[in-house]
Amino acid sequence: MIELVRPKTFTKAEFFDEARSKSPLPLRERFRVRGSKIAPSPLSSPVEGEEVGIARVAFALILLLVAVLLPNLANTQTREKIRVALGSISVNSSVIPIGAQNGLFAKYGVDVEPIYFGGGMNSIAAVTSNSVQFLAAGSTATISARLGGADLMMLSVQSNKLDYSVMVNPEIKSPQDFKGKIVTGTRPGASADTALRLYIRKFGLEPDKDVVFISVGESQQGRFNALVRGVVVGTVLPPPYSTLAKQQGFRELADLRKVDLEFAGTSIAGYGAYIKSHQPAIENFFKGYIESLHFYRTQKEKTVAGIMKYLRISDRARAEEGYEYYLEMMPVVPYATSAGVKSVLQFLAPRQPKALTANPEEFYDNSFLKRIDESGFTKPFAIRR
Repeated sequence: MIELVRPKTFTKAEFFDEARSKSPLPLRERFRVRGSKIAPSPLSSPVEGEEVGIARVAFALILLLVAVLLPNLANTQTREKIRVALGSISVNSSVIPIGAQNGLFAKYGVDVEPIYFGGGMNSIAAVTSNSVQFLAAGSTATISARLGGADLMMLSVQSNKLDYSVMVNPEIKSPQDFKGKIVTGTRPGASADTALRLYIRKFGLEPDKDVVFISVGESQQGRFNALVRGVVVGTVLPPPYSTLAKQQGFRELADLRKVDLEFAGTSIAGYGAYIKSHQPAIENFFKGYIESLHFYRTQKEKTVAGIMKYLRISDRARAEEGYEYYLEMMPVVPYATSAGVKSVLQFLAPRQPKALTANPEEFYDNSFLKRIDESGFTKPFAIRR
């Protein structure tokens, strides 16, 4: 039961006596009497202590307004725009689009826009022309471009393993059966192209001499289509396309993840001038990227849904297979390694002799990742799953 407190009542004489004891002003300036009602005069000034009360009320109102408006003001602040050229449309390359979709880059003040350009020189041209700020694709094209004088620098490597299956026509029983046949790795410089060339060389065949390489469009879908239509006898595919190929009667000649070779795969690279002039934005980008990798490892349902949307597939089983294939390959901190880059340089050496004497450490810069890692930022994300 709430007890209502009634205000104290005064007779007119009592009211004037009370007012005289508290007000330093003449009553004619302090109050007006209208019949039996007494009202404050518009000419009156505050009583002692009233200024403090008014100030406190005003300050409280200001604090309230700040509390209500500040979050909205923060959300409407202009975020740093970073466009990222994607070298392929695949489960492996889905990390950045899914992270952006779930607000993991915006959380650190970065507005990320992933754009598919395809691997090889298409994406390189986009970065060097400043159409995009970063390239997320196989490292081979980036390292090759730097050997040729382009001011490109890798800032991370998502995986130092070859993440493909070699899928072939049933007539191909061994790597030697590729001799004189046509294959595809999308286009020169693409990560798939590099992987297939490395595999063929491993068995003593020389790409473009013993085996014919052709270019196709649409990345993985394009390679899959070329295989199914009989344009090529072999290509490299990750899930879910490798599984689809098996269902079409093609066979897996090799799982390149099991090849004993450390090779710099999907990397994020930027142009030198941009890296020097946008260091805070780059650091924030990589915070979002590290959290996106963590999101992939720990948020299976949302990630599988994101993969389905990104690859435009409706078969959840296909998307889930691709998710599981890459799960253990997603690092906590995506450092580039000297050994991984050295393998790329060795691969490039026959066509770019400079690669033979090049220092691997001149092709990547781990300083942004190290600074983030040493700050303690990555500790909450160290959980694998």
